[in-house]
Amino acid sequence: MRRKQHSGIFMMEMIMVVFFFILCASICILVFVKADRMSRDAADLNQSVLIAQSVAEVWKSEGTEGLKQRFDADGPAADRNSATDEEGARNRYVMEFDKNGSSAKNTPAGSGDERTSEKVYTAVLSADEAEGSAEITVSREENSVYTLSVSRHE
Repeated sequence: MRRKQHSGIFMMEMIMVVFFFILCASICILVFVKADRMSRDAADLNQSVLIAQSVAEVWKSEGTEGLKQRFDADGPAADRNSATDEEGARNRYVMEFDKNGSSAKNTPAGSGDERTSEKVYTAVLSADEAEGSAEITVSREENSVYTLSVSRHE
């Protein structure tokens, strides 16, 4: 009598186990990638909040001159020819920061770690001096990360 070989069934079972393992491994990799992305987004948000708070405190205590002195702000950046009267009353000051939150323009180009002197964050302060209010928007790579509204009381 000839015995049946069960190697075909065993091979199918092994293939199913390998596919199940690949499925589980891909899900785990996706979870780790998502967690890494969430961690990076949280770090960006945290750094943006710190930058916005720093800009707000300097603006509240020293005004726009403090922004120019401490952060080397470019402004006012609003185009007066295309702005309406309401928009013309708002002054825009643009500041650039590195990944550590330091002013990117104040860091010398050849000092230490080259990566820290790169512009990573851009903060734009739109101030309405008549009302004593401002809005600070911090962006990274043209994507707005955080917006802070501030008022100055005299």
